[in-house]
Amino acid sequence: MDHIDDADALLVNCATPEAVTMAVDVIKGCDKPFGAYANGFTEITQSFVQVGATVKELSARTDLTPDAYADFAEDWAKMGATIIGGCCEVGPAHIAEIARRLT
Repeated sequence: MDHIDDADALLVNCATPEAVTMAVDVIKGCDKPFGAYANGFTEITQSFVQVGATVKELSARTDLTPDAYADFAEDWAKMGATIIGGCCEVGPAHIAEIARRLT
């Protein structure tokens, strides 16, 4: 984090909500606004990290309902996150539930 002073905010994105929660716990002490955008994939596979790979290489979770995702988002907010959204496989219904709970 050599250039952290140049950043306006720190964001964790495109990882499972569980991994994002662990990362938010790390960045929350950086004295910058921070937030999280998790994805809805089961995992990032080795085939996905190859040149030319697309999200077609990945499997969507079936357990990450809007309510379940909003549970994670509430935890991030309790940790101090002020920028919260969603990445791949997180859709409008997920964001609507976050908005309902956090506004």
